[in-house]
Amino acid sequence: MWAAGADEEKQLKHLASLVTREYPDIELDLKTAPFKDYFTKLQTQAAGGDQPCIVSMQSLRLSGFADLMEPLDDLQGATGTDGFEPAALEALQWEGKQYALPMDLASMLMYYHKDAFAKAGLAEPKPGWTVADFEKAAKSLTTSGKTGFGLSFSDLPMLTMALTYNGARPVTADGKAQLDDPAMIEALTWYSGLATKDGAASIPASSSDGGWAETQFVNGNAMMAVDGTWNLGSTSAQAKFKVGVAPIPAGPDGSKTYVANSGFGISKSCAYKEEAVKALSVLTGPEAQNYLAGQGRVSPARTAAQPAYEKFLTQQTGGKTETVEAGMDAVRDGLAGGEPFVGTRNWDEVNTLFSQYLLEAYTGSTTAEAALTAIQKKAER
Repeated sequence: MWAAGADEEKQLKHLASLVTREYPDIELDLKTAPFKDYFTKLQTQAAGGDQPCIVSMQSLRLSGFADLMEPLDDLQGATGTDGFEPAALEALQWEGKQYALPMDLASMLMYYHKDAFAKAGLAEPKPGWTVADFEKAAKSLTTSGKTGFGLSFSDLPMLTMALTYNGARPVTADGKAQLDDPAMIEALTWYSGLATKDGAASIPASSSDGGWAETQFVNGNAMMAVDGTWNLGSTSAQAKFKVGVAPIPAGPDGSKTYVANSGFGISKSCAYKEEAVKALSVLTGPEAQNYLAGQGRVSPARTAAQPAYEKFLTQQTGGKTETVEAGMDAVRDGLAGGEPFVGTRNWDEVNTLFSQYLLEAYTGSTTAEAALTAIQKKAER
């Protein structure tokens, strides 16, 4: 599994201990890597025949690793799906097969600076607000060196805005890139135009600034940013202003968001598949979900664990129940209209190309069409 420090490693070790407590004859040997290195390491292990029995997988990258994993549908007792949000299960399916059981489920939200909206005399975003409302707010909030919105070239924030704008989808139903599709070109032309045409959005400083928009928002330099539910607690706690959250603004077909998640599957090379199935049932079981939700590690995939997550958020935000309630309402809104995102088999490469080429479109040195066409050509190789 990937881990971002000692706390996350400690949480994962606790999950492993739950397995051994339930099944004393099973012991898990935990190996971790930073998220940015995890999937490269997984590929290297697979190439060397040294793949772990239990594989942690992110939904966006599932299609590129499905060949290395055992469909859980083919393993007796591996697909106990009661209690999971349906979207969490769907996001970890590929070509009709379930390849992992979910640990979490995330949608995208619009985070906004409540104090800035009040100062500008703007109505705060609410369910049903539109792309036109968003554009008006972004322009009105751009003042005194601050911008109304922060642009991103991270896949989920950027592509969610394209999806809600006109239904643009970067990947076909059978997993092929279609980044030069006319709808994608139209959507990214609009998105980059928030900076180049409207002057209402900040631009990442470099191609390495994948978290630019989120950071600019927390620092009070961008008044709105699209970010995932996973940062609801930390953003509310770190910001020196009142944080509001709302559903993604509605385009012609309503408010749209991609949902994504991660979970645990079993590798084809595992020599202990029967034991791995048992371990999987604990790692994704109710006790593990409540534990992770209470630690703030995940927005849980099991509906019964959501109160534990809300309790954590309330503590994390210093008792800001209004923010938590609005956040959870927006989460439920997003999940109700959410669309699981599964990338191409080479999605890691495509995501890197976004940062290389879209920055030029955001600055106006090239068009969104030229940038997307270049990415598409490289994605097809």
